[in-house]
Amino acid sequence: MAAARGLVERGRRAAAGAARGAALALLTALAGLSAAAPARADLSDDAARVARMWSLSGARVARLSPLFIEHGRVRVVAVDPPPAGAAGAAGAAGPKAEECLTVVFLASRTVEFTLEPDSFAGEPSALEGLVHRLRGQDPEDERRIHSVAGAAAILRCGAAREGLRRVAVEVLSTRGAFDVVVAASSGPPERLEAILPERVSGPIAPRGDPGRPAEPGPLDARVARAARRARADGASRVAPVEMRASSVGTGQFSVKLSEGCHRLDLMAEVPGVAVRRATDLDAEAREVGTGRLLGRDRSDAPDTRLDFCLGEPGVVEVPFLGAAGPVKVVLSDAQWPMPSHVPGYFGARARGNLAFALQRRRAPAPRAQAIVEAVGAQGDTLVPVQVEPGRCYFAAAALVRGEMRALRISVELGDRAARDDAGEHSEGAGVAFCSEIEESAAVRVSARGGSPVWVLSVWPMD
Repeated sequence: MAAARGLVERGRRAAAGAARGAALALLTALAGLSAAAPARADLSDDAARVARMWSLSGARVARLSPLFIEHGRVRVVAVDPPPAGAAGAAGAAGPKAEECLTVVFLASRTVEFTLEPDSFAGEPSALEGLVHRLRGQDPEDERRIHSVAGAAAILRCGAAREGLRRVAVEVLSTRGAFDVVVAASSGPPERLEAILPERVSGPIAPRGDPGRPAEPGPLDARVARAARRARADGASRVAPVEMRASSVGTGQFSVKLSEGCHRLDLMAEVPGVAVRRATDLDAEAREVGTGRLLGRDRSDAPDTRLDFCLGEPGVVEVPFLGAAGPVKVVLSDAQWPMPSHVPGYFGARARGNLAFALQRRRAPAPRAQAIVEAVGAQGDTLVPVQVEPGRCYFAAAALVRGEMRALRISVELGDRAARDDAGEHSEGAGVAFCSEIEESAAVRVSARGGSPVWVLSVWPMD
């Protein structure tokens, strides 16, 4: 009997211990979940924190209704001083002549916006505004306050606070939601950076020393790689030419090139001595006779590359600098034939620029004559084009004469559009497009420069 009672007692103690263990495990799990849950603060929490900290310092604080502003739309917000008895200052006296008014706009940290008060003390005079305009400056920029990490604040004290009655908000991002906090205080309240330190950008780290440039490797291997790369891109012929640079690493090639497209790769030998100048070739190609710039490469790479097309055979000068002393320099000329059906009756310059527009976009050579050809000048020109449903086309615009600062071609087809801008030192632009069910397309050419004359060609493509 005693043994039975002992057995029952041991069972009770075991059950109680198991229950306590289960309860302890549950509490531990709940504590772990509580610790693992991240502390998340949204926009309203940030605004509440600012309002609370300013209220604790004795300021009268009010929060305005939230705002939602789209890009390109300016919203004018009326800012009234918090009334007497507002949060943090119950029973406080009304506005005083010397008190300060602060308004802060808070948005997501990725939103960029500007604030512009209706007026402010020290507004520039008409004469100062004229000086700003003559210098190419916008006096309105001095009025605008740019946001940092989605936050911006304006403080005005004394009579200047009347300028905060209305504040214009302009969103530079796509769109943004805003919380607005207004505070009236006897002096400047606590700075926004101290209340929301997570919105403060840290100091910019020094750039440091990246070290010496990477070694380009043996010259023969680089020349072979350039030739393989050109042949893989469809070059019909690769011809290397070499010379020795001057003692300061400069020189000039003068080569006679055939009509068609060319890729000139310039590579310099790297000396075997330990102490030497870094190899960083810069070069440009100019047409002899006219002096027209065909291409330029001033990148930080050890080798340089120039791409252009010639409408007729000619002599091209290629000056260079940046070799590591009197070393061997190789110019590798990769050649592509002139695409068929590129017209020559507009002149050699236009023919080369049309060919380069095709080459730059890696478009195949046209297999038929152009269905549309047009000539234009400075400004925007719209050219309607009749197209066949289910067929693709390539439109190219090229400079014939004059000087070009900007050249753009765009095509609108139904609800679709495509465009291309001529790159730097380029005089041709092209774009491919396909018709689905449309029977017409609108081709627009925009040219800016010194009396530019351009030609447009539209080819059907298989």
